[in-house]
Amino acid sequence: MQRNRSVLPPFALSILLLNCTTSRPFDRSTEPGGRLPSTTGGAVIIRGQALSADPGRTILDAIRRAMPQLHVSSWSQYSRCPNIELRGKDSVVGSSNPDVYVDGTRTVDTCPLVTIQASETRRVEVYPLGVTPRPGYPSSGHGLILIFVQRADTTEGG
Repeated sequence: MQRNRSVLPPFALSILLLNCTTSRPFDRSTEPGGRLPSTTGGAVIIRGQALSADPGRTILDAIRRAMPQLHVSSWSQYSRCPNIELRGKDSVVGSSNPDVYVDGTRTVDTCPLVTIQASETRRVEVYPLGVTPRPGYPSSGHGLILIFVQRADTTEGG
């Protein structure tokens, strides 16, 4: 059996494509959460006033404010750690949590995001694509969250 397929003539297709173009660039200032910082690879870097604005906020609160697309799907009933999706769920049974590093050390879960106060951190870097230009951090298919804690003997620089 032959199926009849409707194929647009090339002339009609070119008219369709020309009508889809726009003369204005996309404006991110109208998105929820305001303008995202311009960084490489879709990364969001949170520091300064964004971390110390409200005392009592956790790192997860600061990330949620900067990245409204962040999805906290549930809380683990045993460890009380949030289940976070930066790139969407890719497995029904497996975890889609990003890898979390605190001062260069990988954690076993996402609990530091709710146990460390945002005001105690110097900088938080979120890499949704899982690739960072920083040496020493392996790529992750679920994304990376790097937390740099404030210490008395360190200076800004990260």
